[in-house]
Amino acid sequence: PASPGTLSLMVARFLACLTALIAPALALHPRLAPRPHAPCLMCVPAGFEEAWPQLLEIVDEEAADLALAVDDVAFARGKLSVLASGGVDDLVALNRRLSERLDDWEANAAVELPPYMLEVASPGVSDVLRSDADYAAFKGFGVQATLTEEYKKRTVHEGTLLGRDGEHVLLNLKGRVLKLPRELVAEVRLPSAKREKGDPY
Repeated sequence: PASPGTLSLMVARFLACLTALIAPALALHPRLAPRPHAPCLMCVPAGFEEAWPQLLEIVDEEAADLALAVDDVAFARGKLSVLASGGVDDLVALNRRLSERLDDWEANAAVELPPYMLEVASPGVSDVLRSDADYAAFKGFGVQATLTEEYKKRTVHEGTLLGRDGEHVLLNLKGRVLKLPRELVAEVRLPSAKREKGDPY
């Protein structure tokens, strides 16, 4: 059976897709369409009671500056998740802008938020890297490469992504460059967030 976290993600993606389908039919601008993250008494996460409406405004403002439509904003298990429709480069830019904006907001507005990790993603984007744009955008990120057969006595290699050229996927393994032949690489994906033992969220 699927875990609660997986079910929550599936529901969030379903709602985001449903919203995207309904909005054009109603001839509504995406920012005016009903959205799952509209402020309400029942959906405000614990710890965000006073700050949640303003946090949503910040997310919308930064997304609008990048011409992105926000599908959902949620907080669970210490993760502040923002789902927005856009390409990888747009999502990376939104993540960077939100990180800076939220840090400034907490520092200058005396807002105290519970500990969180910001994650910006698209309902239509998986953790698997596929295009050259994906590899460029996530250079420097930790990844997991799965191979079709053993290479260096392993079929799974984890390291920091350096890039991809015509022949190899390049990883940094503790200062050592590992060149994985592209014909052996089945997939390269970003690791899923792990819940630590004792995590209260």
